[in-house]
Amino acid sequence: MIYPTLLVVFAVFTLLDALITVVGIKIGCIEINPIVTTMGIPTWVIFRTLLLACMLAIFFFGYRLLLEHSLTGTRILRATLFMLDFYIATVVFSGLTAICIELLL
Repeated sequence: MIYPTLLVVFAVFTLLDALITVVGIKIGCIEINPIVTTMGIPTWVIFRTLLLACMLAIFFFGYRLLLEHSLTGTRILRATLFMLDFYIATVVFSGLTAICIELLL
């Protein structure tokens, strides 16, 4: 039950990251990601969503494969997903903080 929860948290934070990036650019925050500035916002959001779908598929099917062949591998995959959740949560929190600071100043 923990692994599906980690997958859902990862998906939600990734979509929140895309939303915060769009909102941040609209209110005047500077985007330091060169992919966003090169591709444009709509293309980047589509790219980010497709990347999320691929990552979720790989984590889901990889976990099912490792359940059959390697229990140590499942622990490693859970730990990796847990660290990714913390990373993307940090990115979302820092983006939200930047938006709040921009709106307050």
